[in-house]
Amino acid sequence: MTRPMAKWIAFPYDATSYRRSPVELERLWPRLHAGDLEPWPDDPKVVAAWALFHAGEFRKARDAGRKAGGAGITVANKAQAIYAHYLEPDAGTKLALLLEVAARAEAQQDDAPENPNAWYWQAYALGRYG
Repeated sequence: MTRPMAKWIAFPYDATSYRRSPVELERLWPRLHAGDLEPWPDDPKVVAAWALFHAGEFRKARDAGRKAGGAGITVANKAQAIYAHYLEPDAGTKLALLLEVAARAEAQQDDAPENPNAWYWQAYALGRYG
């Protein structure tokens, strides 16, 4: 579903202090996810995707989350939506990225209708698209 596009813009800050081991990430999880209440993932691949997200590696986080599937789709959607909104300079690319998030979130709703972040990331993407 993802179309080839230009290289994503790198996170513009020194991310050294944002790189976390899984143990550190789990310790910080309640604070990092106080707003979205995302549960701590059981899958180590999803944990790795979240670690990439929190280190500002948005494209890698998106790719790792998609590859992990299941709960990884949430991190994929968040990474792509945040990247699109805050870092992507090209309006057309930004809109395409947001529509991809909305479509992926809608599919996630079918697979996990009880997952509130599947609904949230669709709404976020469509709201930013609008």
